[in-house]
Amino acid sequence: MTLRDYIGIARKWWWMAVLACVLGGGAAYLVTTQMTPVYRARAVLLVNVNQGQTPGGQSYQDILSSQQLTKTYAELVGSNINLGRAVTKLSDPSLSVSSLEDKVSATALRDTQLISVFAEDQSPNRAALIANTVVETFPKYIEEAQLAGSSSLPSKGLNTVFVAESAQPPAAPVRPSKTVNVALGIMLGLVAAVAAIGIVEYLDDGIGSREDIEAMDVPFLGSIFEAERPRGRQKGSWVPSILDRDRDEALVESYRQVQASLAFALGATEAKVLLVTSSNAGEGKSTTSANLAEALAESSKKVLLIDGDLRKPDAHRYFGLPNNSGLTTAFLAELDSVPTFLKQISESFMVLTGGPVAPNPTEILSSGRMQSIVKMLGRPFDVVIIDSPPILGLADTSLWTAFADGVLLIARKGKTRRSQLEESVAAVRASHKPLVGVILNGSDRTKAGGYYYRYGYGDSRREQA
Repeated sequence: MTLRDYIGIARKWWWMAVLACVLGGGAAYLVTTQMTPVYRARAVLLVNVNQGQTPGGQSYQDILSSQQLTKTYAELVGSNINLGRAVTKLSDPSLSVSSLEDKVSATALRDTQLISVFAEDQSPNRAALIANTVVETFPKYIEEAQLAGSSSLPSKGLNTVFVAESAQPPAAPVRPSKTVNVALGIMLGLVAAVAAIGIVEYLDDGIGSREDIEAMDVPFLGSIFEAERPRGRQKGSWVPSILDRDRDEALVESYRQVQASLAFALGATEAKVLLVTSSNAGEGKSTTSANLAEALAESSKKVLLIDGDLRKPDAHRYFGLPNNSGLTTAFLAELDSVPTFLKQISESFMVLTGGPVAPNPTEILSSGRMQSIVKMLGRPFDVVIIDSPPILGLADTSLWTAFADGVLLIARKGKTRRSQLEESVAAVRASHKPLVGVILNGSDRTKAGGYYYRYGYGDSRREQA
């Protein structure tokens, strides 16, 4: 993936990342407010190491010995003996040696003879009381430990411990920290969102861009914008058409650009009869066929559009034509009378609708008569477009390919699966008919719409509305 791909994913899913951060941070804040605050009080002990009367003062070795002894004393602060004495002095039935082991800790400050003693409790006053009691009992404990088993003082004297700083009730709890927890919640939310987006993007094999199509080593002819229904037009009665009086000029321009690419591709292959199909239903092949036929007719070409979907004919709906006659009735008529079933849309554009639904489409398409009809109808036209059923799952399209000079595939952004398009491309290549190209339908106009709006199309559409 390129940097542009990652930027595109970020633009697509930014809302999900923001939502996850808000939810993560909000959940962390709510949980933090429900947690019981814990306070930490700090007292300081000073260890005075008696080195005796050494000429010239303390040596470097004496200093190292003092610091090492301070570390030893820091370990003894939390010993069972010292904590037991503190429990006795506190006279609190809720406290025991084991509970103090969880509450009290001691650390020797580096390169000093100081020991920091910490006590944690849900009450700031009791945290200070515990810390002060522990440091107050410790000097006596050290003195007795040095005299244990001896009837006289050591030759160098006793090492002494003093309370250098008493603990004060802390003003703020040491945990939980709302700031830290909220920041952690936001971070975890973002990580979860990124992971979810990564999984969705990995599992989503939908066709979404030109790069997805070109990665299959097939020609890309262009993108058709997602159609915008004009105001006041009912959804069921409206179809996107470049012939519409309320037409979307940006949509029309996208069809014209694709038409230009298609005309160039047809000229390069000398193809005349073009079969338009898609992988599945609902991908816009009929709409694209109708509008491309009209766009080609506007470019001074004589165009015939044949509705080749004998199961669900649809072309008549795009032009407001009756469907009581069409391809199926022409199939049963005399060959010379077949052109009379054509319906003229403009001077250079005619349509052959599907006609009444046939009970046996495969038999009709596999007959030599259908091939003769298509060949005869195509003679006076520059381009013949056959709007066929989807290529996957039906035999109709494979039968239609026998009459075509090339095949045009329609893919819909977000709907057509990459695997389905690959299967469709393979089916076209298996028919030994050239694949003219692939058109991406339903493209996002916001990525290119600025061009059209700068040249006034957006304003004209607003005036019409």
